[in-house]
Amino acid sequence: MEQEKKDMYLKSLHEGVSVATGCTEPVAVAFAVATCAEQLDHEEPKKIDVQVSANIMKNAIAVIVPGTGKPGLPIAAAVGYLFGDASKGMKVIPKLNTDDNKKIIALATSGKIKVSVADVKDKLYVQVKVTTISGNSAEVYIAADHTNIYLIKKNGETVFSKDRPSTDSLSDWELFMQKSSLQEIWDLCLNAPLDDLKFIKIAQEYNMALAKEGLANNYGMKVGRSMNNPEGIGYDNSLANQIVSKTAAASDARMGGAQLPAITNSGSGNQGITATVPVCVVADYKNSSDEQLIRALALSHLTAIYVHSFLPILSAYCATHSAAMGAATGICYLLGGNIEDASRAIKNMIGDASGMICDGAGCSCAIKVATSIQTMFKAVNLAMQGVTIPGTNGVVSDSVDSTIRGLGKLTRNGLAASDPVILKIMMAKKNVH
Repeated sequence: MEQEKKDMYLKSLHEGVSVATGCTEPVAVAFAVATCAEQLDHEEPKKIDVQVSANIMKNAIAVIVPGTGKPGLPIAAAVGYLFGDASKGMKVIPKLNTDDNKKIIALATSGKIKVSVADVKDKLYVQVKVTTISGNSAEVYIAADHTNIYLIKKNGETVFSKDRPSTDSLSDWELFMQKSSLQEIWDLCLNAPLDDLKFIKIAQEYNMALAKEGLANNYGMKVGRSMNNPEGIGYDNSLANQIVSKTAAASDARMGGAQLPAITNSGSGNQGITATVPVCVVADYKNSSDEQLIRALALSHLTAIYVHSFLPILSAYCATHSAAMGAATGICYLLGGNIEDASRAIKNMIGDASGMICDGAGCSCAIKVATSIQTMFKAVNLAMQGVTIPGTNGVVSDSVDSTIRGLGKLTRNGLAASDPVILKIMMAKKNVH
């Protein structure tokens, strides 16, 4: 493989994997509001107007903002204005205490914060305008990526601007990934100098800490803890159960407001958790070497980025399922499998459970993560025995790369009409935040 192509794969891995505290959609709003606060020297706000794309709204209704115990964009906006540090990007939300929470809730319920759905076609869009008691104002506009600010105004005057991203625009590395193949990813992750891949171990550090936190404390629906409960119906202390319970526990902690950061994949913490925790559990079970773990994590995350490059950044498809395809690839490697085994596993997953919807971030994410991991484990088990869904069946093709591209078409075109219906159902509920 030529050096230029290697460099692009490594760039894709670095760009597609990042650190975030809390669900990335409310965090994007907190980041935008914190940026406004900096422009206004944190003057007392009179009004905070937040407009977001439908997908941002969907993902922010039920998920807990870290350290607050409360869900919703008014809470995220209040945290951003009062305590956010925009210089930290997706780690904009700091550690919060009880006194902080009193101030946050007071602002969030004061009537000063208004949240609405913007009339835009973007999947990811945030627009914030803050007006202070003294009459100063600041505006921040974000599109295409959670921290991609393309316009800042103060008192109506532009202080920063760049080209507004087009709807569903892609970066150079995302376009590159759409032209890649699973074989090239496999070859790169198994043969690249280990020093080029070592940074990925941060995923183990952060996401396994979330798994530990989720198993030890009460977050969300306690899915991970419940699945690890020996008194639970059908309890099975097997490798599969440990993979599922620890991965779900990490998601529970993150969705339930834990103040620990996650390593994300393709802009999502749950996808990062799904691509990380199963690989780490299997590596521990197999007593894998440090090098094997690093290469397996790189395989998992880069494969997940590859699959997600064909998907919208936010959609009606639960992308923990595609992230679990990355985990399947890394686990096949740890189990002594080859590229053919990994290809069979991914095809089995796409042919099995590709219809799981995303109905926003929240407690149910941990259950969906568990479902994705159970599907993954089943697919890997079959694949390692040489079993795969034939290319004549459904959305599965003979080629794994064609199958992945087919999943992209299904998600972008086939599920597009589902998004507004899902949000309409959510917004119609009387208890919606």
